[in-house]
Amino acid sequence: MAAKKRPFYIIHQDKDIFVVDKPAGLLAVPIPNSSVKNLFDLVADHLGKHGVRVGTVHRIDRYTSGIMVFAKNKRAYDDLYQKFRNHEPKRTYLAVVRGIVERDEGTLEHHLKLIKEGFRNIVVDPDEEGATPARLSYKVKERFLENTLLEVELDTGLKNQIRVQFEHIGHQLVGDQHYAPEEEEEQLINRQALHAYQLAFKHPRKKRMVRYEAKIPADMLRLIDHYRWKKESHTE
Repeated sequence: MAAKKRPFYIIHQDKDIFVVDKPAGLLAVPIPNSSVKNLFDLVADHLGKHGVRVGTVHRIDRYTSGIMVFAKNKRAYDDLYQKFRNHEPKRTYLAVVRGIVERDEGTLEHHLKLIKEGFRNIVVDPDEEGATPARLSYKVKERFLENTLLEVELDTGLKNQIRVQFEHIGHQLVGDQHYAPEEEEEQLINRQALHAYQLAFKHPRKKRMVRYEAKIPADMLRLIDHYRWKKESHTE
């Protein structure tokens, strides 16, 4: 009988960390009182066969693809948990947004508040109760006819932060039906076009910077190629 294929790709592992590429659609961590498949349980099951207990130190959205790191012992967990809490790791994403972002690079600073309706973050005034600072920086990688490919680096790591902040300035992520449900363009991707591309942090044991990268998934590559084709066809 053929071995069952894992729904995630292992990027790197050593005695302290387990780095994987999560596919879009798979929950990062369990939902209370739910049996929906999630990455944490899958990783815990995989490593548990080798007598290793795993710890979660960060997460990404269910319909965001890309890189995640898990701790394989308490020492690594305590170290990485504190690093992520202090926003020390460099977390880089690729995003395709609607509209043409005019500035080649920039910084977005807002205050977000998590609300019960739809369990989502919204942009609020800084003095509103529950407001939390959110900051990111971005660079334009490529402009198409009506869309822009961005490289985004998180300085903070709030729920749906990239999606919320770009929606607030009028550049919703392509395919995002939660924060931009009014989208009527042809459905080229069935989730938000957001990929956790790179992750860099100081290794908990080696005490030196390590950097890992998750390949751009096929659905985002098709989306980007389609927009390139439209741009090239328009200019011919």
